[in-house]
Amino acid sequence: MVETMSTVSERVIRGVSTADDSDPVELPPLYDAIDPEALDAVVKRMSDGAVSFVYAGYEVTVESDGTIDLGERPVDAGSRVPVSGD
Repeated sequence: MVETMSTVSERVIRGVSTADDSDPVELPPLYDAIDPEALDAVVKRMSDGAVSFVYAGYEVTVESDGTIDLGERPVDAGSRVPVSGD
């Protein structure tokens, strides 16, 4: 059996769908949050650091080693919290 390697963007989608207990096709397109090809390329070339973004109600952090951490991001019905890159 041939095993294929998943890209970081594919693992983000799979991780969020698992955490959300939903089918990946039910999630919004990842492209609405971040360019998947750019995410894959940046993480592949990172030697240190992390990339964070909000996707489908989760704060996603991808470490330079490819580790993906998900944190739920509560949404206040009356406001949106801007995300800034530091």
